[in-house]
Amino acid sequence: MTPPSASKVASLAPLATKSTNSRVSSVALSILLLAYLLNNVDRFILSILSQPIKEDLQLTDTQLGLLTGFAFSLLYVVCGFPMARWSDRGNRKVILCTCITFWSVMTALCGLAANFVQLCLFRAGVGVGEAGCLPASHSLISDMFPAEARTKAMAIFGLGMPLGGLAGMVIGGFVTDHWGWRAALLVVGLPGLIVAALILLVIKEPERGRFDEVSAAPTVRTETMLDIGKVLWRSPVARNVILALIGAGLMGAPNVVFMGPYMIRRFDLGYTELGVILALTFMLGSAISTLGGGLLIDRVARRDRRWTLWIPAIGIGLSAPVYVIGYVQSSWPAFSALLFIGAVLNSTYLAPSYAVLHDTVGPSGRASASVIAAFFLSMVAGGIGPLLGGYAIDWLASGLFDSALAASFLESCPGGIAPAGSGSELAMACDTSLISATQYVIAGTLACMVWPAWHYARAAKAMGSRTAAQAEC
Repeated sequence: MTPPSASKVASLAPLATKSTNSRVSSVALSILLLAYLLNNVDRFILSILSQPIKEDLQLTDTQLGLLTGFAFSLLYVVCGFPMARWSDRGNRKVILCTCITFWSVMTALCGLAANFVQLCLFRAGVGVGEAGCLPASHSLISDMFPAEARTKAMAIFGLGMPLGGLAGMVIGGFVTDHWGWRAALLVVGLPGLIVAALILLVIKEPERGRFDEVSAAPTVRTETMLDIGKVLWRSPVARNVILALIGAGLMGAPNVVFMGPYMIRRFDLGYTELGVILALTFMLGSAISTLGGGLLIDRVARRDRRWTLWIPAIGIGLSAPVYVIGYVQSSWPAFSALLFIGAVLNSTYLAPSYAVLHDTVGPSGRASASVIAAFFLSMVAGGIGPLLGGYAIDWLASGLFDSALAASFLESCPGGIAPAGSGSELAMACDTSLISATQYVIAGTLACMVWPAWHYARAAKAMGSRTAAQAEC
């Protein structure tokens, strides 16, 4: 057999290097996905734990909204900006390892909280740690994959949200049923230490901008967070994407935070049942949508870039009536089926949104672009959304209860339930008022999903089929 010529071997060398780099990047992406999965386990587990926490600590829904919203979001956002600039300049895997270790410890400490104030403080600590996850991970991914593969890579990474929620709900429900909500927080907090070690030992820090041409970088200054914010806001595409992210997060927040308590209140489910149902409907649907949407967008956007944003516009718009119809169902199987369909339609937007924002600012500002988007998602949507949703539920429940018994709902129904030994009339009034209020508030906010759909449509029109994301109107 004739040995291959030197020229042939030389021609095959780049292919071998490309294959090796692809494997290394895929392994690194898998570990980053695991880190983001744990990030979301710590967030979504409160969808299961909020009702037992509410009853144990005798909280209002407004306090639950504060606990899941501003208690986490305030420091998450405040720390996110310096974390992003650090990620744009420093060693990203060290940043990620440090952040995971910190938020894991804080999550475990949440299980030891004795009152509402302590729980809020520990949740704020979780927010500090998780502030570094998204910008550092996004920056790493953008330097591990070429531009044509980034949306797919972002979609795979984005699976950490629904898969983390799925794991958090199943684990949270099972552990809460058997050992209580405190044990559930301890259980999900500790695995982060193992993932932090994996990141430190396995992932190699990639060269910044190695897949980006010099001409692809923005021609304006991106040295400060303000510079990057100006670049994003001056682009009609990026501006509408950010407004769409705000709308989707703000209108979807009450559903994410209160759908678990609603199902317990409405359908009298156990925590294990609830965890499994939500995992197989809302979270599985979100996972299918996140990955399937990313793959679909990668395929159709090759012919027309506008489909990068048309698909989220169509999906979110169609999800609104599906969700609303779901919340008027009287049985949990019908409700769950529509919840699944709504999640499949609704969850296509994150990966293409981040990809568009990254394209707008170039390699030197990607972590900062991610944290600017995270600011609006976390502070405006994740902070204000749950708080306003919880307040609206308390306010509406009080009005319904007062109409029924002419008494104070918050005083008569501490923790949302009638005190032990109360009469059946009081118990029924507490349950009915809270269930109806939760149903009306969540369905009403989900109906407003047409707002972010409209902004995605505007962004798609501004993008143009062949222009860059920075194109002007």
